[in-house]
Amino acid sequence: MKTKILYFGNEQLAQGIKAKTPIFDALVNSEQFEIQALLLTNPNPRKPYQIEKVAKAAGVPVYFSKNSAEILEIIANFDAEVAVLASFGKIIPDSVISAFPCGIINIHPSLLPKYRGTTPIESALLNGDKETGVSVMRLTKAMDAGPILAQATVEVTPEDDKQSLYEKLATAGAQELVRVLPGVVAKTAPERAQNGLEATFTAQLSKDQSQLQPTLKSAETLSNEVRAFVGFPKSKTTIWGIPCVITKAHAASAATSEIDLKCADDNYLVIDRLIPENSKEMDAAGFINGHKKSPRE
Repeated sequence: MKTKILYFGNEQLAQGIKAKTPIFDALVNSEQFEIQALLLTNPNPRKPYQIEKVAKAAGVPVYFSKNSAEILEIIANFDAEVAVLASFGKIIPDSVISAFPCGIINIHPSLLPKYRGTTPIESALLNGDKETGVSVMRLTKAMDAGPILAQATVEVTPEDDKQSLYEKLATAGAQELVRVLPGVVAKTAPERAQNGLEATFTAQLSKDQSQLQPTLKSAETLSNEVRAFVGFPKSKTTIWGIPCVITKAHAASAATSEIDLKCADDNYLVIDRLIPENSKEMDAAGFINGHKKSPRE
């Protein structure tokens, strides 16, 4: 008999990414589990969540809830043994957690207790971490503080940005979730408490962080910002009078083109790809060839 599950969240584990659904896919495609319903917040009729499209294609009903009372009403229509949560966007009260015989299992894209909060993927990139990971944990009222059921470490390569790292972490989280969920339902899965004294916390991102500041920061710092700010809040600068969004860059000791930015540490942010205002994404050579002859300043 399949384990019955309610799924909370849009699976968009970072801001500004092209959301995929490996966690939902792993459950809906498994012979072990039955997703009875998908619960989301804040519907957008003009641009539905990717997971909403996937759920409807799989025949899974989709519900939108504004508060815990509505969530409890939805839960009462099903007999799910456990819930899975991946980026729901609202605080879940104890009354909702206790409505499931086996609780709610959360997928968080960090090696908890490191990087609790809303921007763990961006924080790993901003800090230049060489590895990070994903945690499968039991949801509790305190944010990201529940006991750990499983963790997987993921390498962060110099080529990774927020999008690629999100995809790695979501895929690893899906694998770990499928592995431990049967034990959660059977109440045999080992758990370990987090050490709250070792917890670190992430900060929200804002549009105020988008402007690159080469005269104040090192090339490595700016390179990490470009990787972490893909999609939102983006990394912006002005080249030859043209506002540009930098989508890919790296730090180097010497410039490779005339649009590279000299930084506070005398190294350079080498611009690999960018989006000029009112244009499509292009590489540095394409920008130079298209704009050098008629700069605005």
